[in-house]
Amino acid sequence: MEPTSEFDIPRRSRFSGGSPEVGVHVLSEHVFCPRAALLARESGDDSGDEEPTLGPRLDWMGDYDEHRFAEALHSAYGDLRLWFTLMAPAMLLVIILWFSFTPIVGLAATLPLFYLVTKSWETLLLIIQLVRERALFQAAVPATIDLNPQEITKVNWWSLRKAGFDCLKPDQLRDPGERLKGRPWRELIKGRQLRIPVVRKHRGERVWGPQHIVRMMAYCRLIESCEGGSAPFGILMFAESYDCLIIPNTAAHQADFQRSLAAVREFLQIHASGESIPAPPRDNRCSGCHLGQPRRHTMGSETILNGVVVEAARTRANNGIIYHCTCGDRFKDVVPPHDYAVQLEIAKRR
Repeated sequence: MEPTSEFDIPRRSRFSGGSPEVGVHVLSEHVFCPRAALLARESGDDSGDEEPTLGPRLDWMGDYDEHRFAEALHSAYGDLRLWFTLMAPAMLLVIILWFSFTPIVGLAATLPLFYLVTKSWETLLLIIQLVRERALFQAAVPATIDLNPQEITKVNWWSLRKAGFDCLKPDQLRDPGERLKGRPWRELIKGRQLRIPVVRKHRGERVWGPQHIVRMMAYCRLIESCEGGSAPFGILMFAESYDCLIIPNTAAHQADFQRSLAAVREFLQIHASGESIPAPPRDNRCSGCHLGQPRRHTMGSETILNGVVVEAARTRANNGIIYHCTCGDRFKDVVPPHDYAVQLEIAKRR
C-alpha cells in the first residue's frame, strides 16, 4: 500500500464562495499528496490517464474482441503485402539510377526504399503483437464475476472480457450536482445497465493505495449519475500486465470518497484565497512519484502549467549534469527526495 499520511495545512472556516468543480484526477492526487493535486489541477483536464505517444506505437489491444482481432490481422497482412509489392519498383529505381547516373544519385533514391523497409518492420511488429494478444484472449477462461463484490479481488483482463463485457473509450463525464468531472481510462459495458470504470496505472509497482480507491469511487459515481447505469465495482489495471483488481463500490468506499471530496474542495478554496502553499511531505511518498523524478535540463524539458512555461529550479548533480523536476519547478523550496534524486545526491532520503 502507498503512503497516505497528512500534511500540515492551515485550516480556516470554509470559503464563502461557490463550491469549485473538482476533477477526479485532482481528487485522487490530493489523497496521495496536496502538492500533486495542485500540479494536476494546473496541468489541464482529466484525460483518462492517457500517456503521450512517443515514437512508433503498438496500441494496447485490451479492448479488442475476436472480430476486431480478425479484422486487424487482415488489414495488417494487407499492408505488409503492399509494402513488399512497392519494394520491387523502388529497388529497380535505385539500380537504374545507380548505373545510369552516379552512385550518389542511386543512394539518394534509396530513401523511398528505406521508408518501405521501416513501414514493413512496423507492420510486422504489429502482426506479432496481434497474434500474441489474440492467443492470450483465446486461452483465457471466462471468469465468474460477482456483481455485488464486498472485497478487493484479482481477475484476468481477458477472462473478464470473456465474461461478456464490451470495452469502450468513454467521453468526459460531468456531474453538476456533485460539481465533479472526469473520464475513466476505459469503460466496460454489459447489458443495458452495467457500466464498469477502468483505471490503469501506467507506471510504478503493482500496488495500490487509498487514492486509487477514491478515484474508482468517483468514476462509479459519475457513471451512475451521468449515464444512468449501475457501477457496482471498478477495475484497476497495471502497466504491462493483464492482471486486474476488482474494487467494490461499497458504502465504506463511498464514504471515503465523500470525505476526500470535501477535503479537496476545502484545500482548493484555501489555496485560491492565497492563504497556503502545502508543505512538502515528511514521509517517503516522494520516492517513486513521477512529479519529483529528476530529468536533465534541456531544450524541451520545460514544465508547463496553466499553459505557461515555469522557470526551472535547476540543480547540479554529482555527475555534473543539471537536473530539474516538475514538483521542484512549481514549488522551488526543496528537491523532492525521489529515489533517483537521492542516487544523484541532490536530495536526502527522509
